[in-house]
Order: sequence, then structure tokens, then C-alpha cells
Amino acid sequence: MVIVATQIKIKSILGFIRFMPRIRDIKSQLRDVDGLLFLEFNGFRTLTGWESLEKMKAFRTSGHHLDAMKNVKHIGKSKSVTWEAESKPNWKQVKEKLNKTHFNG
Repeated sequence: MVIVATQIKIKSILGFIRFMPRIRDIKSQLRDVDGLLFLEFNGFRTLTGWESLEKMKAFRTSGHHLDAMKNVKHIGKSKSVTWEAESKPNWKQVKEKLNKTHFNG
């Protein structure tokens, strides 16, 4: 399975205000997405598991998620890490991987 962990660092109150409706829209998009095995939130971090890299990329590059990616600079900075695993990682593992990655933006 393909695992994706993301984290966003909000830059301001205005960034937070812009962030909230985008999260609502992305959650709505996720309800009907093909290939999603699980989704978890931990603060401003997300953890998803996917059947395949292709299905993850199809979600990532479409709809509300694509719009959010194009406009993240108005919200703050983001980072993500993708890897393959046999089982769902715990949040300690996820945080360790994210801590080794730099924010973009």
C-alpha cells in the first residue's frame, strides 16, 4: 500500500480562514475517491493509505485538492512524504518521517 503523510504550517489568521473551507471541500472529495484505504487527521497533519500510486496521484491532481495545492502559498507552507508499507503506520512513525522533510513555500 502507498502511504502519504502531509503537514501544513499556517502563516496567519487569514491563512487559517482560507484553509478551513478548503479542508471541508477536500474531505467532501475524499468521500467518493477510488482507492483510498484510510484517512486520519492529527492537528495539521494528514495520513492516507492508498491501493496504488496511480490512484493516489489521480486524487492529488484533481478537484478541490489540486486547487488547494495551487493556492497553498496563500495559506502557509506544506510538506509531504510518500512511501510504501505493509500496514498503517502509527503517528510516531509518521511524525519522524515528516520531521526529516522540509516545508515547501
